[in-house]
Formats: sequence, C-alpha cells, structure tokens
Amino acid sequence: MRIAIIGAGNVGGGLGAGFAGVGHSVVFGVRDAESDKARAALAAASGATAASPAEAVAGAEVVVFALRPEAIAETVAEIGGPIALIGHVVIDSMNRFGGNPTRSTAHDLTDLLPGARVVKAFNTIGFENLTTARERKVPAAMFICGEDPEAKAVVASLARELGFEPEDVGGLANAKPLEEMVKVWLALTHHHGRTIGFAISRG
Repeated sequence: MRIAIIGAGNVGGGLGAGFAGVGHSVVFGVRDAESDKARAALAAASGATAASPAEAVAGAEVVVFALRPEAIAETVAEIGGPIALIGHVVIDSMNRFGGNPTRSTAHDLTDLLPGARVVKAFNTIGFENLTTARERKVPAAMFICGEDPEAKAVVASLARELGFEPEDVGGLANAKPLEEMVKVWLALTHHHGRTIGFAISRG
C-alpha cells in the first residue's frame, strides 16, 4: 500500500518507519526534504521517499496527517484544497490541547476535506512506541474513530500490522475525547516511562 505521511516529525517519522517496516511504500510530504527532520525520518524508514505534500498524496491510498494543528489549513491548501482527497482514507494522528475544547483536529480535516474518509488514530501513545508495538508483552490498544466503516477497517488493519490491538470507539464525536486521553497518557509517563500504553482488560 502506498501511504503518504504529511509531516516528518516525531509522530510522522515513527509511523513512516513502522509502515515501511511491515512492507508499505511510504512517502513523506514535506516542504523541505533536506531538513533535519526529513532526513531523520527517511533514515529510519527503509525505502521511503520525500516529496512536496501535493506530490506525496498523488497516488496514495492512505494519507496520514502528522502536523502541528496550526499548519493544517495551509497544508490542505497546498495539496489542492477540498477536492484533493475525495474518497481517500485520511488518518488524523494529531492532538490539539488549546482552542475550542469540543473541536478536534479531525473536525478541522472533515471541514477542509469534505470528501475524505477521516479516521482518528495513532494519537494516544508516544511516538517511540509506533515502531516497537510488536515487541510488547501485552498488546497496546489503538483507539480508532470515524464515520466510514470501510475506512476504519483499513486503519484497524494498519494498526494490527504495527502490533497494536485496534479498538473501534465509534464516530468522530469521540475524536476530541481521544485527544484528551493523551493528557492521561502523559501523566502516566511520569511514573511508568514513555513505553506505557493503554490496554483492554476483558476480565
């Protein structure tokens, strides 16, 4: 599968390395392919390439947004605006802690890309764990929400490939609660370290 990752920071780089490691074709969408972040992401993701955001999404089956939230609108405009990703599976792996307390970055994406199939995922655990999930004694849960069942199935499959246990938590109304969960995760890291993850206890 060809996966475009918009952003090459910690989360984007971690996902790129993870997806490349299980055999996917990864292209990072970045403004400067020579930046330190882009170089580090490329070095960690075997076979990955870098291109402009517009070039990266061309032909991609899945597009991951891993940006600073304030860069979302400008980047969507760069890749072609509302019509750019019609029908595409778009993964929102971002978190925003300020601004409107009821609005998530997934809502930004659905407003700016009304034809895209937006799924919130890969945002409730530290980036360090995106390439090591298969090594865990107890699989970490990866919470997924969205409105399109087929798109969620695609994202669940990707999460499972990385070593996570995907958990469907409903529609995008739950995207903001997933962002808030990161605050809990960060609090836990003070006592347990950044390898901590959420898991499901079935009793």
